[in-house]
Amino acid sequence: MEAASNGSNAAVSSSSASAVFRKIEFHLARKPFNGFSNGGSDFKMETLNPTSPANKQTFSSPSVKKGSDSSEHGLDRELTFSKTILKIGAGLENLGNTCYLNSVLQCLTYTEPLAAYLQDVGHEKRCRVAGFCALCAMQKHVRNALQATGKILAPKYLVSNLRCVSRNFRNCRQEDAHEYMINLLECMHKCSLPSGVPSESSDAYRSSLVHKIFGGSLRSRVKCAQCSHCSDKFDPFLDLSLDISKADSLQRALARFTSNELLDDGAKVYQCERCKQKVKATKQLTVSKAPYVLTVHLKRFEAHRSDKIDKKVEFASAVDMKPFVSGPYEGNLKYTLYGVIVHSGRSIHSGHYACFVRTSSGMWYSLDDNRVSQVSEKTVFNQKAYMLFYVRDRQNTAPKNVVTMVKKEISKESLPTSRASMSISSNGNDQVGGSTVMKAFSLNGLGTNGPAILRACDQGAPAVFAQKVSNAKETQEDPQAMWI
Repeated sequence: MEAASNGSNAAVSSSSASAVFRKIEFHLARKPFNGFSNGGSDFKMETLNPTSPANKQTFSSPSVKKGSDSSEHGLDRELTFSKTILKIGAGLENLGNTCYLNSVLQCLTYTEPLAAYLQDVGHEKRCRVAGFCALCAMQKHVRNALQATGKILAPKYLVSNLRCVSRNFRNCRQEDAHEYMINLLECMHKCSLPSGVPSESSDAYRSSLVHKIFGGSLRSRVKCAQCSHCSDKFDPFLDLSLDISKADSLQRALARFTSNELLDDGAKVYQCERCKQKVKATKQLTVSKAPYVLTVHLKRFEAHRSDKIDKKVEFASAVDMKPFVSGPYEGNLKYTLYGVIVHSGRSIHSGHYACFVRTSSGMWYSLDDNRVSQVSEKTVFNQKAYMLFYVRDRQNTAPKNVVTMVKKEISKESLPTSRASMSISSNGNDQVGGSTVMKAFSLNGLGTNGPAILRACDQGAPAVFAQKVSNAKETQEDPQAMWI
């Protein structure tokens, strides 16, 4: 669009004799503008050509709108953006049996909606937490880790404040990665809330950054076998903890988790509100509200077992949660795998944790403390997973290799739940609680091909991946550790 002054009919004074005729170019506004008015006066300015659907543009920065409840496929508008992580970041130094912490931090770092929020929107400037703030600590860690490709970071600040995350943790002692992640997310949840908002209130779950990303809701339905009256109870969750003692795949574990069961083996112990008497009843757990990021914990350690469940549990690169969701939803319910945590060893208090993450470029990487290397997808799916991280697809198109789960009715399985981590066990009690693609590199001369072999942690020493090398060129760096 052009505008020019020809001055053909205008009288030009001597003072303007040197005027330069310039072309003025008009560009489309980068942001929509609906006009504004000056109080109650008659003055008003408005856009003559408001943005039409055909002119809408997508930007990589997030759209932040306070108090907005609108969503895109279940994700809050504040978290709706297209920023991606195309390259792998730093390795993490083991500060004395902290492999469990390193694995969790790496998977959270490559959780795109969380990483994008912490990098673009941030929390530090509006933080009002006195003392240790888990959200500020994570923001600093994520920013440093993603900008330190080829280097080693030492998460000293998070390790030194381990007791602030949970009073049960001790330095230099092996802890459970799942327990640490749940406690860290709960700590971040509390730090993200405005002052005066109880952490377990409905307002907290709606406004919490953590629950907007990881949070979902479970429906526990008890149905009277005599009159079919249903009683529903809803509980928030941050992950699904699944029993794998009788399941050899993720889909079967989910099917068992959402199957119907007879309460107390069919005994008349349930007090029906309609029948006004104790009757036989069934109970079923389903997902009422699907989370944007689905975290699955495969229960390899149980209180009544001294040994670890060390069998292989099959999992897919993509899953469809639609068969397990009872509540309304928009878009699809298909999820893509981006993170895997594995554990080697015989008990929860020994062994070693490592993880695998997928960047937006589609490349998988092994992150084993300070060792970082590119691996094949086949290597990832050969692992005996302990935790799985799936992110919900933002498009309605189905991803490749989608596995549609099929429900199976399995009776006599109890389904106890807890507020933060919903789990399933096998006892008979009825309990319901409250595209830059990086080449593979090695920080310590690690090869890029061949299967990865886990080694157990030495006391207070960083563990490493041993890997067979086959016709692979290696690059080696020996950077100075960065303390964060």
